[in-house]
Amino acid sequence: MKRIPLRWKLAFLAGMTVGLALTLIGALAGWTLDRQLAQEADLQMISDAREIFGALKKVRALSPGRLPEGLESEESSIWEVDRVGGRTLYRAPFLQASNRLSKDGFLYFSLGKRTFRVLVKSQDGQRLVLARDTRRLKEILRKAEFAYLLSFPLALVVSVWGGWLVSGYALRPVRAIAAAAEKIGPHALQGRVEVPSEDPDLARLAQILNAMWERIEQAFQHEKRLTADASHELRTPLTILRNQLEAALAEAKNRQSPEEEVFLSLLEQVKRLSTITENLLFLSHAESGQLRLRVEALAWSGMVEEVVEDARLLAIPGGLSVATSILPDQWIHGDSDLLMRLLWNLVDNAVKYNTPGGFIWITLLEEGPWIALSVANTGPTIQKEDQREIFRRFYRVQSARGSHAKGSGLGLSLCREIVAAHGGEIQYDNPTEGWNRFTVWLPKGKASSAHPLTERVGDAPSASSSARA
Repeated sequence: MKRIPLRWKLAFLAGMTVGLALTLIGALAGWTLDRQLAQEADLQMISDAREIFGALKKVRALSPGRLPEGLESEESSIWEVDRVGGRTLYRAPFLQASNRLSKDGFLYFSLGKRTFRVLVKSQDGQRLVLARDTRRLKEILRKAEFAYLLSFPLALVVSVWGGWLVSGYALRPVRAIAAAAEKIGPHALQGRVEVPSEDPDLARLAQILNAMWERIEQAFQHEKRLTADASHELRTPLTILRNQLEAALAEAKNRQSPEEEVFLSLLEQVKRLSTITENLLFLSHAESGQLRLRVEALAWSGMVEEVVEDARLLAIPGGLSVATSILPDQWIHGDSDLLMRLLWNLVDNAVKYNTPGGFIWITLLEEGPWIALSVANTGPTIQKEDQREIFRRFYRVQSARGSHAKGSGLGLSLCREIVAAHGGEIQYDNPTEGWNRFTVWLPKGKASSAHPLTERVGDAPSASSSARA
């Protein structure tokens, strides 16, 4: 389900609030109007009753069932006139004896489908019953309700639109903070958001974020320095150990000593530690923006073909088949040593983490301003929970941990940094069941005569950004 943006949530909340307020106001206004109309009708009936009582004083006798001319009011109808506690002087023809109303005051009385507002009043020994049809009052109420209901949707639309505008204005500083925060990444932790001065709450939020990024930057710098220093310090003793082991192994071979196997094992482990140290030093330089690239125009198609030939030799022991589809005469600009290292890492992984008798499929295609290199191989696919972590240092998927293939978990991290330093992007996917595929996009270049050899410092973009966006 797609989530609703905060701005629209605030707009709808404003609309709901205004709608609830209008509903309560409408109910109160309707009740007030009803009471006001009833009071006006009651005052008119009291005035009519006063005039009728004055007219009755001038009449000597009433004919049964008839009223003298001039007594019938235009606003109120006379239903009954009688002596208090005595005989009835007049009763409207449609009234029955059972309809007699004796208690003084106002009340509502229904006759058939019609409702009347009735006044019973006694004065000077006479009792008067006046009635007024409520249809006119109800008609006024209906017109008011119709006008209100007609304007209600318009008021809701205006309130939602106004809430959307106001929330957009209110969220403008938040969007500015978010835009500034998006630019802060592993390779740009020195950035900070501007502290707004007009809103203390947003200012506090910006200050908290800046303080958090300050701590993160310090932690990153400390980790990078530690990795670089440790890698640098380990290079010398490992080189010494490697030289001494190689010398001891050569001497043991000459003497056919039984220690030869031990020296071989130790030498292999020292070489592995040396490789890990060199890779960590490379990653430290890449992540700190200190990686130096010798940029030149490279025949990318030829480099891929060269690695493919070596891949076929590596694939022989495992009975693997290597197929290719390489577009010729494709050029890029970059560091040949680093890009060759990228190719070897991808091909080596395709060989090591394959199934016996499996396949490797290498393609080089043109996609607009990009050249896409894909290295696919059969074998256990990487699970979704592992796909987000495979480019992290020292991370190895479960299938790789259980295999006999040797690795340190740094190869894909190296690939990511090399690709990022060249302004490209690398992604993993499994196009079909039982297949793994790594795709590298690099910017298209021109032939060697158009791009001489230069040297620059690789400034890799944030891992969260997309080079092809």
